Amino acid sequence: MNFDTFFSEELVFFLDVSSQEELFKEMFGRMHSLGYVKESYLEALSEREKVYPTGIQTEHLGVAIPHTDSIHVNKESIGVAVLNTPVSFSHMGMPDETVDAEIIFMLAIQKPDRQLGVLQIITGLMQNKEMLMKIRNAEDEKAIISTIKDYSSELNV
Repeated sequence: MNFDTFFSEELVFFLDVSSQEELFKEMFGRMHSLGYVKESYLEALSEREKVYPTGIQTEHLGVAIPHTDSIHVNKESIGVAVLNTPVSFSHMGMPDETVDAEIIFMLAIQKPDRQLGVLQIITGLMQNKEMLMKIRNAEDEKAIISTIKDYSSELNV
């Protein structure tokens, strides 16, 4: 699996949103208009997040990894959003706790057998303070994609 192929500058977002719903609509809108996800993706994403929350509090900042089933995906991709103001997500594994997420990795994975591998790589990236902060402080789309490619080349994935 070539991890880099999931990312593109057209799916990098710098957003000023005030809710998870607004965040999902913004990211879905572009992903859908570019043909990455089906119309059903947005509702499926919101419903899955209610049952299986994806917020994760790292040592340095909050991250979320919203995703849904492969039947809602046309073309594999991962949208990356850096938020001006954090958005609240329920904590993965502890739904009574919340995470103020500043970075979002929105997965659109077509092959279910790849999802676990992708999640493991993103989890590793989230634990790398230097890489995570480079994404958080990036000035543009190119810098985020470059950081992700640097990370994946270190792992050779």
